[in-house]
Amino acid sequence: MRVIKIGGHELDQPAFLEGLIAALKELSPPPILVHGGGKAVSAWQQRIGLTPRYVEGLRVTDDETLELAVMTLAGLTNKTLVAALARAGLPALGVCGADLGLVRVSPVPHLGWVGMPVAVDAERLRRWIAEGLLLVIAPIGLGPEGLYNVNADQMAAAVAAALPADELVLLTDVPGVQVGGSIRSTLRAGEVEALIAAGVIRDGMIPKVRAALGALAAGVRRARITNLAGLREGGTEILQEG
Repeated sequence: MRVIKIGGHELDQPAFLEGLIAALKELSPPPILVHGGGKAVSAWQQRIGLTPRYVEGLRVTDDETLELAVMTLAGLTNKTLVAALARAGLPALGVCGADLGLVRVSPVPHLGWVGMPVAVDAERLRRWIAEGLLLVIAPIGLGPEGLYNVNADQMAAAVAAALPADELVLLTDVPGVQVGGSIRSTLRAGEVEALIAAGVIRDGMIPKVRAALGALAAGVRRARITNLAGLREGGTEILQEG
């Protein structure tokens, strides 16, 4: 079983969506998809005069931004993707982490309405998987005061850990983690924080590598960061020490 995270930037590209659909038709059993949509959320922020702000790749989410995130991620982005998959004959079911309390989160106060996944209803996910459904999960979680914005990489890692999945694949628009001008085929846990501190791993790649490490620590067998071309095999494999 794979959990695949798709970045919002990629979903805007028709060629990517066509390639994704072709790849999904070849995967059995169907994977679980977790999608982002940060580009669309940022566009809506700018439309109403808000400036997107990030801390180590995580979006600072005030009241207005939360409304935009829910509207965009759990609404238009999720349902547009589900519709494309369904039109292609795939049994897609679109949900967000708040639906049925699938993904419960703990607040991250310094980021506003941002939550860190702490519990996933793995039993329900397994039942849906057994029915042959292709789950498409939007990164909105349920917390103590309602809805919370969740980083999609962290959401995917939490879902993968809860099952546990055989593999977590974090798809992005680059073929892997670049260090010293080249893509690393592997990256060990001990290297990650040093590369972040040095500014080599930065921005949106920070939550990706940390999510991959968290998934491995929780029992996921394998975690990779790659682009669509490397979905089956390729990109940067994140490794635990030892």
